[in-house]
Amino acid sequence: MKFEWFVASRYLLSRRKQSFISIISVISIAGVGLGVATVILVIAVLDGVDHGLRERFLANEAHVVLRLIDHRFFGDYQNRIDRITQVEGVVAASPVVYSQMAIFQSGQESITDAIYVKGIDLVQEDEVTSFSKYVTGSVDFKTSPLIEEAELREGETISGGIVLGYRLASQLGLTEGDVLRLVVRLADNPGSVGSPTLFVDFANFVVIGVYESELAIYDSRIGYIDVDTAQKLYESVGKVNVILVRLADSEMASELSYEIEDAAQFSNEDQVPKTSTWLHTHSALFAALKMEKIATVIIEALIILVAAFNIASTLIMTVMEKTRDVGTLRTLGASRGNIMRIFMIQGSVIGMLGTFAGTGLGLGLCWLLSTNIVRPSLWIALGTIAILIIAQIVLVYNRLLQSPKVRKIGMALLWLLGICFALYCFVRPISLKELGFSEIYQMNQLPIKVNWFFVCFINLLSFVICWLATIYPAWQASNLKPIEALQYE
Repeated sequence: MKFEWFVASRYLLSRRKQSFISIISVISIAGVGLGVATVILVIAVLDGVDHGLRERFLANEAHVVLRLIDHRFFGDYQNRIDRITQVEGVVAASPVVYSQMAIFQSGQESITDAIYVKGIDLVQEDEVTSFSKYVTGSVDFKTSPLIEEAELREGETISGGIVLGYRLASQLGLTEGDVLRLVVRLADNPGSVGSPTLFVDFANFVVIGVYESELAIYDSRIGYIDVDTAQKLYESVGKVNVILVRLADSEMASELSYEIEDAAQFSNEDQVPKTSTWLHTHSALFAALKMEKIATVIIEALIILVAAFNIASTLIMTVMEKTRDVGTLRTLGASRGNIMRIFMIQGSVIGMLGTFAGTGLGLGLCWLLSTNIVRPSLWIALGTIAILIIAQIVLVYNRLLQSPKVRKIGMALLWLLGICFALYCFVRPISLKELGFSEIYQMNQLPIKVNWFFVCFINLLSFVICWLATIYPAWQASNLKPIEALQYE
């Protein structure tokens, strides 16, 4: 062992009369560790939210949406889809009739709400948004047995089946088999005399399934019907007003949107195509998440900086305590560089231990928050802590382990295992649904995603900050003159 490392290790493991300095060292390690663990956990949560939202948006919506600038219907849509799918990078495309309709419920005599209705071709829609994957119930819009049952029960014509977002169905109090009446359009009644009156055109649909994507924007607003039925309702047979496009690489949406517009071949002057991408639609949300991550890194770096000041304080106290030792070492031939390296090594070891401990704690908490397994009861965790306290009392006062060093190591291992087990029992995945935040954050459980590049970066940043904190105290120690250090001894 080199001379500087030997002396630094002796200073870290102070004897009883310098035990206060050792306690300060432990506090410094804990401060750095908590700072590192906090930043790893917070960034993992933010990355998890970012990644979770991206996955859900990309699974439930198209990468590119093509429509006319005035939102009118257009024909020849299947040929346009065939041409769009030939664009390099395009995986699939599907036709959609997208509109907003007012709704009546059974037993109601007035409009109760308005929802968005999406007329889809099931086969093509599945290739773009994996629609059927998120449906509980039937997706047979035309021949579901529930349609015939509803016609017999209600004595009215049923236009077809409808799949409702599960939040929307819950708000309306509808379940599978219930009938929902949609207001297709309002128009002036041509048979009215005197003041004009409105003619209301209705269409009855039976709920055949519910759609749950964990995105409130879809689950609380949209109902899905067959595209042919939607075209008939709007008297636009053979026409749609939206084409959804899925890409091989979602990040290429902005670049390929212009090629998709050209491939659709809208040649009429009154048909001006317009594309929107998922990146543009949700740009504000992801920009806000990015800003939050930047702000979080800055704040957490300041926390680590505060912990680094503890290291500087510890070294300053150590220098004051070891003034005589420094003078003796200088008298025996140690150079100023040797003295400076001793205290820099001591501070760097404290920073390194804190960084590694914080990384382990942070990654452990991330694992516990993302692991859905049955945990022991919280009472078992409390009982474990009580047993640890009793075990420590027995070890200290009954001296079952004669060697003080072995006794300290045994107690440290007991507490480490006990704390780990207690955290395993206490820390569990956080259900946003139970807390009532699922609609705000668009997901049912708090997501965790560890960014390993950032973990390495924060480890390096923490170590550098702690190392910089050692420079001034070590420099002060190296400037002590042997005569001044020993003149009062």
